[in-house]
Parts: sequence; C-alpha cells; structure tokens
Amino acid sequence: MRYTSCQKNNPISRAFTLIEIIFTIVIMAGIFMVIPKILMIATKNENVAMKQDAYFNAISLTKLASSLAWDENNTESLSTLHTTINHIDCNESTNYLRIGGFLSANGRTCQDNLSASVIGSEEGNDYLFFDDIDDFNGSIIQTTANGNDRYKIVTEVSYLNNLSLFSAAKKLTIDLSSTSDTASSTNIKKLTTTIKYHGKKAIKKDKNIASFHYYSANIGQFTLNKREW
Repeated sequence: MRYTSCQKNNPISRAFTLIEIIFTIVIMAGIFMVIPKILMIATKNENVAMKQDAYFNAISLTKLASSLAWDENNTESLSTLHTTINHIDCNESTNYLRIGGFLSANGRTCQDNLSASVIGSEEGNDYLFFDDIDDFNGSIIQTTANGNDRYKIVTEVSYLNNLSLFSAAKKLTIDLSSTSDTASSTNIKKLTTTIKYHGKKAIKKDKNIASFHYYSANIGQFTLNKREW
C-alpha cells in the first residue's frame, strides 16, 4: 500500500506562514518606531541630569565663596577696610565703627587702617590658595562626560557702585536695584557664578544656562571667643 502526503500543497499551511510574516513585519515596524522615542527620552533625561548637576555645582561654589573672607586683607586682620568710594564713614569721628557696629574685645573696627585690595590676580605665597572672595574672579571650571565637553562654570567678582543707602536710628538699608560694576573699591562686592553650555552644538557654545549672584559687604571678619581650660 502506498501513502501520498497532502501537506505540500496544503493552502492552509501557506496562509498561516504568510500571517506569521505579516505579524513579524508589524512588530519590527513598531520596534523601529519606538526606539527613536526611547533614545530621545534618554537624551532628554541625560540633559536634565546634566543641568541639575551644573546647578548643584554652581550653588556649592557660591556657598563656598560666601564662607571666605571679604578681602585678602581680611585674612590677616579683623578690620573693616577703607575703600576708594566710602559710602559709610568709619573713622575717628565715628569711634572707628560702622552703623550697627558694637565695641567689644572681638568687635570689628577700622582701627587697623587697612584698605580694600584691587580685584585681580594675587601675588606672593597666597596666589594658589582660595582664602577670600576675590580669588574666584576669572575662575573657569569645565566639565566633561565620556570624553565630551558638557558645560562650564565661570565666576566673576566685582565692586558695586551707585548704592542707595538709607540710614536712621542706627539702622542701614542698602538698595541694590540700580547698582553697576566699578573698578574702584566700594563696600559691596558681587560674586556672579554663571553656567555656560559647552557641548557639541556650536550654535549654543558659551550660551548662558543660569546665573547666581551673591553680595558681600565690607563689615570685617569675626572671631570666636575661647576659654582656657
């Protein structure tokens, strides 16, 4: 007895194979449509993480600068310093005190007769150390990831002019709304920390992402009382 197979010319088998191919094509098309969106979302998340990292570093740098001395001369003296444009008198007629100051063993006066320094590069043994706000002027911190430039943090320090001062009953109010930078020394310094784009896109090169400002007043340094045991 001889048996003949009917599977070779079975139209149902052919139709099932064609459906499988169609489903495969549809699935592959869906995958290729989703992959670009996944890559786009991943890139967007990476950019957001980069900006958050930049904000954190810029704020941390500003915080660090705010904890240092107002001027190089304040690293060696507690004195309130004399400035070129002296909006607030501090001399013998005011008992060497500023408005709101108090006289004590650790009080801050201008009796040392020291002047504020010019903002710029420092010389001597201290030029490698960040011990006062001015040392951050002109500093640039550039970040990279996987060998590629991402962003940089630029810091500038300047004196402020055109201060509006209102004093009454030992109370002093300072208005910074109409201030401008000046080369002459004044009683207020402004530290500006700017985040700039520094990636591959040339059109965005050095574009400002965000800026943080910190204002510091010439009130001298402070000391902590100590007790001998």
